[in-house]
Amino acid sequence: MPACIFLLPNSLPSPNEIKALGKDAYPPVLRNFLEGFGEPKVATIFENPALSGFASMQWVWMLLTQRENLAPTAPYLWKGLGGPKVHQEFWALNGYRIENGVLKSAGDIFDIDEECDLRDLLNPVARQFDFEVQVLDGRFFLARKKAWQVLIAPWLAQENKEPAQTAGSQAAEWTEITRAIEDSLAKSAFNEFRAKAGRPPVEGFWINGGAFEEQLLPYTQIRCALTSDPTIRGIAEAAGIARAYIKSSTAAWPDCPEGDRFCILDEFNDPTVKADPAHWHAAWTRAVERMEHLTATAKGFEKYHPRLVASDGLRVSVIEKLQEQKSSFAFWKSPKNYTEAWLNSGR
Repeated sequence: MPACIFLLPNSLPSPNEIKALGKDAYPPVLRNFLEGFGEPKVATIFENPALSGFASMQWVWMLLTQRENLAPTAPYLWKGLGGPKVHQEFWALNGYRIENGVLKSAGDIFDIDEECDLRDLLNPVARQFDFEVQVLDGRFFLARKKAWQVLIAPWLAQENKEPAQTAGSQAAEWTEITRAIEDSLAKSAFNEFRAKAGRPPVEGFWINGGAFEEQLLPYTQIRCALTSDPTIRGIAEAAGIARAYIKSSTAAWPDCPEGDRFCILDEFNDPTVKADPAHWHAAWTRAVERMEHLTATAKGFEKYHPRLVASDGLRVSVIEKLQEQKSSFAFWKSPKNYTEAWLNSGR
């Protein structure tokens, strides 16, 4: 049966967060919404804690492409930003600063003045390793015609951790170019201007997500997607969803054919939401109102079948609305509410 699929990234609280939230961990607004939903199913996306933080993106990749490989992100970020088709392998650059041996985000998007300075810094280093620098909407990429045999943790899994180990036959090159970029930034006046503007220093760039863009066949059966993430927008388009049917996460459903509809809700992107009962309750109130509106405004059978997917760093927990009970005994049965099981994710 067609479904309205809702992904809520970062919405699974840890055991410590559930304990801190106490009686507010399972808001009444969510309990009421989940009446009639069945028992949740938990799937571990990654066993390796080094990939923690990438579960939501990986789940979307598997949903839209039916592939199990680690999701490549750079070429689809380029595509989702509206970049032209280029027959090169793309790698994304995510700016970082180092704090107590841990990589912290220093920003991924740069203004026009910073773009000029960074081009001058990065171009000579890139040429040494047969790359060229590409820039789109303030974001930097490295591109090359020949595949780079490097395996590295995606930035979503790397941020706020010690640097991951690189693998692959050209892993040493990844380390060389990364160090060369760090040296160039350290010797430049780039971060002096950043400091005057009140911005954090950029001490290096995490080079990740590399792949060639490809048409992802067979095409997905999902008819439309609501998301504000440019990488997911790029994946959705490459997987066969028409660009006219890919809208922002706050938009209404587009006038698309009947079938599965997919929406990503952003209420839990800020991790502090799970640390404060008032913010937690407010986030679920907004999320439930949004899901109720979107299920009500779906035009086909999908409106009767919402599917909710909550995620944490490594896992997803899926809960679906059951078909209406037809048994005459259903009247005497008290339906079980699986809210706690869903948010506990099988712990």
